[in-house]
Amino acid sequence: NNWGWRGAWQVKRGRKGTRDTDGMTTYEELQGKAAKELILDMLPEVTANESIELECKSNSKYITHDIPYLEGGEQLVPFARVETFRTCWKATSTVNEFSGLKVDIDKADSGYMVGEVEALCDGISSQEDVENEKEKIRKFVDMITRESERDNEATTIGKLEFVLMKESPDLYNACVKAGVIHRPK
Repeated sequence: NNWGWRGAWQVKRGRKGTRDTDGMTTYEELQGKAAKELILDMLPEVTANESIELECKSNSKYITHDIPYLEGGEQLVPFARVETFRTCWKATSTVNEFSGLKVDIDKADSGYMVGEVEALCDGISSQEDVENEKEKIRKFVDMITRESERDNEATTIGKLEFVLMKESPDLYNACVKAGVIHRPK
């Protein structure tokens, strides 16, 4: 279930050094109570580290929308709003070579579209198993883009990165400087 904050808090936590040269990132996705706990545990670290002062302008795009509240995280302020329409697919057969993969295509209100192929690795703990799942994703992406004229060397950026680049370049550059976001090549 992918309800965002209306159903449950979600956090995708990247693993250090897991962004490969092919654009694949390995991350852990936490939902609900585990996601809230992670956010609240991180806040003292964030405020204790050197902070980057950025002006948070009051923006009318937040006025007419619900803003999620996190008790204990009152110092969090909205810095971007991305509305998307998501289309999801997953293999219905459990016996094909791509079983267990999930494809999501998001179209943002800005018109930007991005897709992702995920392998949900519940119960997978060894690095070898993770690498096998990543190889399955590589094969699938290669198969669906084989006939495409798309430049396979281009770095894909996520929805939030796109919004920050266009609407909040100072915040985007601060995130790049802090190592939170990797600048596309």
